[in-house]
Amino acid sequence: MAENEKLEEFEEEIPEPDEETIPLDPETGIDPEELHAELEGLKDLFQGEIDKMMDENPDADWKDFVKAAAEEKKLRKAGLLGPKCECCGERQANEDGVYCDECLENMKHYPFEWYKWFIPVVIMVLVFLACSFFAISFPVYKGTADAEQLVRQGKLMSALNAYDNINAEIKVTDENYGSKYLERQADLYYKIGVDSYEELTDFISTYYAGSAINKSSSKHIRELKEEIGNFSRIYDIYDSSMQSAKTYDKFVESYDAGVKTAMLTENPMAYYYKYLASVVYEQDAEVQLECVKKIQELGPNLKTLYLPLLAEVSLNQGKYDEVLTYTSQLAEVNSESTYVYLYKSVAYRMKGNLALAIGECNKGLKLAKEDPMINYQISVIDLVEGKTETAKNYAEVAYNNATTLTTYLQATSMYALCSALTGDKETYNSLCEELEESGYDLSPDVNKIINGKLTVEKVFTEGRGDFSWK
Repeated sequence: MAENEKLEEFEEEIPEPDEETIPLDPETGIDPEELHAELEGLKDLFQGEIDKMMDENPDADWKDFVKAAAEEKKLRKAGLLGPKCECCGERQANEDGVYCDECLENMKHYPFEWYKWFIPVVIMVLVFLACSFFAISFPVYKGTADAEQLVRQGKLMSALNAYDNINAEIKVTDENYGSKYLERQADLYYKIGVDSYEELTDFISTYYAGSAINKSSSKHIRELKEEIGNFSRIYDIYDSSMQSAKTYDKFVESYDAGVKTAMLTENPMAYYYKYLASVVYEQDAEVQLECVKKIQELGPNLKTLYLPLLAEVSLNQGKYDEVLTYTSQLAEVNSESTYVYLYKSVAYRMKGNLALAIGECNKGLKLAKEDPMINYQISVIDLVEGKTETAKNYAEVAYNNATTLTTYLQATSMYALCSALTGDKETYNSLCEELEESGYDLSPDVNKIINGKLTVEKVFTEGRGDFSWK
């Protein structure tokens, strides 16, 4: 014991060696302290794994762990331990950890089942057929998308032209693409307004001939057809009342009775024809406005019908800024309506800006070169500017293309006036005889201008800015 104490005292007296002077292990050439730290780390790692196994199996004996490890090593060496083969799912996978040796050998000789050779062939055939059908149908689908885009832009006439191209394509392919695209076309005709009702009637007769109109899928088309039928019935009542009545009051008496008998008093078109009569009989703007307001009330979606009429009434009232407002609203619904440019032209003319007036007319002519109302307005502007020969040419176009009584009387009076002012007595006399045979007369303003009792400027730049029949 005394010797041990002396040994410990001796060791304490030995000075600690400098870190840089610690010699390396002569056999390994490794710093002893680094080696000691590494071994301690391995011991801790090993001890940690042992502790983990003991925690998971607290009742197990240490010998059991050793025995299990030895057994696992034996099975792994024999190839009996590891992931199953992904092909057969029974044998152990080989060293690559995916397939067993037997399955790998079979794959070399039989890589595919014989029937699987047909799968890519069938796929290629189906792809070919799909591409063929798509190539045939693509122009129809693309054309429909383009047409609907034009509708959203308010270009209704261009949209109808696009649909006409689709109809031609379908006729060539003789394929059935359903009824929706036909309904959209019918709605376009109806949306454009009364100027397209005749075309709508022809459209329905063409694409819903025979029993097609009676199908359940044609319900909407039957409703449109009924609307067109009511429009025609009201016109017959209007025409009959116009023929028998000498005054507006007499017309209203006869017309209202006929509309009531036909049970169409709540139809907006009943007030449309009453409005036309108020124009022919030159009623006050208030009377005309009352008719238009009833159209708007009974048919709020008929913007292409009542907006032009509101613009026309505003013209008669001299409210030219309101005219420009109504025409702008109409352009949002149908920017290709000639009424947009017609009424803008008149408004600018009455405001004294003939340059803007002729500009709007030229825009209208790009849409409809032979439109009677646009040609009539250009004739008026040219006559005011002293271009009588040019005015006569446009008046002739308006006269030849007039489709309503109002446009016919206006165009005929203008054509007769320009003919007289240019010395064309033959044309003037012919027009007078034609009107007389039809039971109508030229505007009294024509002879007043010819005889020097009235000026062109007075008629077309003041008051209503147009011919009068009083």
